[in-house]
Amino acid sequence: MNRTKIEWTNYSWNPIVGCSHGCWYCYARKITQRFPKIFPNGFEPTFYPERLIEPSLLKKPSKIFCCSISDLFASWTPTKWRDQILEAIEKCPIKHTFQLLTKNPERIPLDYIFPENVWVGTTVTNEGKDWINIDHIKQVKAKIKFISFEPLLDEVPPNTDLRGIDWVIVGKLTGSKKVKLNMNWVEDIKFECSFNKIPIFMKNNLKLQNPRQEYPKEKG
Repeated sequence: MNRTKIEWTNYSWNPIVGCSHGCWYCYARKITQRFPKIFPNGFEPTFYPERLIEPSLLKKPSKIFCCSISDLFASWTPTKWRDQILEAIEKCPIKHTFQLLTKNPERIPLDYIFPENVWVGTTVTNEGKDWINIDHIKQVKAKIKFISFEPLLDEVPPNTDLRGIDWVIVGKLTGSKKVKLNMNWVEDIKFECSFNKIPIFMKNNLKLQNPRQEYPKEKG
């Protein structure tokens, strides 16, 4: 587990490394290609059970982004891997905030109740029809449900309903000039968050002078 430069979390924890989504904008795949000695299996999903204990070794509660270069709920993630990771989260003696982010919220079992210290989110780039992930994440039984609009590749469809979402992250595409960010897309999301009183975390890569960088409020 490593300290991370991701602004909205403290540590990245990767008991699974690798992903099969094949996103053209993926930064993680480039990392594994750059450091083949560190990633001997490349970007092929690989489970490292010896890493399950890592959150328990931290001395104080922290925000931990789980599977930052994989997807815990993807169809290609074996159930036994996912179950072991969720069990490690449940049994961790230190009450960290575990942040889970998936492109497949429809695969999260609706009968599973996440511990209160687990935030569950979904990625929405607005490329294709992945905005439907918003409806799926609302059904998840988690105390904090969030959306990561990163990389933001297009505008949010009209009449998108963010009610029931507890937190929103917005960031731009980096490392490519294929899609130029339209700041109106960002402003639309910002307006919807303000209207619905949803905390929003606007990443530094948006290059705003005074970005709102808020976190969800603890619910009673």
